[in-house]
Amino acid sequence: MDTHYGHHSDIHMVESFSRDRVITCSMDSQVIFWKVNEDSELLYPSKLHSVDSLNVINGQYFVTGSTENALDLWIMNKKKPIYSLGGLHRNDSWMLSTANVRNSDLIASGSYDDQVLIYGFRRDKKDFGVYGRFTGLPGCINALQFSHARASNDLYTGTKTQFGSNLMLAVSHSKEERLGRWHVQPKTKTGITILRRKADQMI
Repeated sequence: MDTHYGHHSDIHMVESFSRDRVITCSMDSQVIFWKVNEDSELLYPSKLHSVDSLNVINGQYFVTGSTENALDLWIMNKKKPIYSLGGLHRNDSWMLSTANVRNSDLIASGSYDDQVLIYGFRRDKKDFGVYGRFTGLPGCINALQFSHARASNDLYTGTKTQFGSNLMLAVSHSKEERLGRWHVQPKTKTGITILRRKADQMI
């Protein structure tokens, strides 16, 4: 068993990167890329937003979500985000969860504003934009998970995203946030919703 130290506070998420490399984010507002076999790491401090969720897009890019209602796009060879998008969920609601389809252009985020937002990553412009949203999803959405079905290689073109019929998104509903009771939703029933729709069915 190997033990590695680097973060100064609780770790929020761990994402596999390759066979012997993982990437983590923490309450200390930084991302660490761990080279396990080499016993070394790369630090990505976030001075713009908190770092509360993390998803690897591909071998070059990763995205972090913040309770400050923002998404930041990072590239592995730079120590600060190359693109940020804020004010995403309604009423400046905290972003509680993010998910993506690895090696594709599809990203999603959840909050407690009754919706899940869908984004498309544009490789050529090194940014992403909001494509659409699934509405009518109550409670605190603390977790999102896409199915393992592969998405289109070109999900976002600027005007059209393909949310394929074989791709599903699991959404968890809770009465409160995962780490506290700041925005309690007492009428919410704890459970999971499976979204499986075409892009043109998104509102």
